[in-house]
Amino acid sequence: MARFSLYSGVILAVLLALLAQTVQTVQAGTKPGLEQIKDAALITLLTDKTVISEYKDGDGGIKDFRFTEHHLKDGTTDYIELGHPVEKGLWNIIGGDKVCYKYPGNEVFTQTYCFFVYKIEDCYYNYHRRAMGLNGPRNTDWWTSRFIIKGEGGSCDAAVG
Repeated sequence: MARFSLYSGVILAVLLALLAQTVQTVQAGTKPGLEQIKDAALITLLTDKTVISEYKDGDGGIKDFRFTEHHLKDGTTDYIELGHPVEKGLWNIIGGDKVCYKYPGNEVFTQTYCFFVYKIEDCYYNYHRRAMGLNGPRNTDWWTSRFIIKGEGGSCDAAVG
């Protein structure tokens, strides 16, 4: 009986250690308070507004350049990377939960780029579909770009704009 208790105790300790490791892994990639913006709220968020944004590079750092993009009610955008001329684009909401962009006159940006938009306080995070699971971002640190709305006084973990 003592041997059974010893084995039970060891098994319980191992299971608790594995559970604690799993919880730490989930928490490392979770931003508390993250909420998805979709449907009418997503349209209202962007229509006739300018976002001040920055990209995350492939190594997880913040890119040196920032960009702004003004979203006009007619579905067009003015995209500006610092130090570059205005790039005319198109934006729309697909499926109620993704904002998509296309830049017809650009030889580099030749695809349609779609993002799921999530918010923490006044900071908005764009996630590409590859970062998404069934219930949202698989890891909240896997955002592609993040932004604030110009003139609304928001900020992110590190300042944008």
